[in-house]
Amino acid sequence: MALKIEVWKDNLTLRTICEKIKQSEWKKYVKLGTEMVKYIKNPDHAGVGLAAPQIWVTKRIMVCSLLRDWEDETFSTVMMLNPEILEASDEMTQEIEEWCLSLPKTKKWFVARHESIKLSYYDEKMKQKVLRLSWLSSVIVQHEMDHLNWVLYIDKLVK
Repeated sequence: MALKIEVWKDNLTLRTICEKIKQSEWKKYVKLGTEMVKYIKNPDHAGVGLAAPQIWVTKRIMVCSLLRDWEDETFSTVMMLNPEILEASDEMTQEIEEWCLSLPKTKKWFVARHESIKLSYYDEKMKQKVLRLSWLSSVIVQHEMDHLNWVLYIDKLVK
């Protein structure tokens, strides 16, 4: 399955609040999530995250490459179904430039993001996971969560 990235800020799919995945739909969206992981891991697609509305699907699924090790800068790509931010720090970071696969002609911009978050999601086996993320991993997840809630990073520019 070849994924087609939805582009530009006024596109209605990118401006739709995504619905939760029902238990009866789980297998279908795990299959889609597997394709999304393959897309992100492909070195030809310079992205670190992908949310369902970016590929024409208005369901709450995203994949994120999370930083595993600072020393060797290794990432682990995680599929997240029905993700939800449970907590967010008061501290904000503006030190990371963002860009988006869905806005290919825009440049990188600074966006205010929470320094750390606590995230709940379900994995492909329907097991609930809870993660505490900070800095780059936190920013990646917040960026993808925004897609699920019809927000684009250009809506939050600070510099």
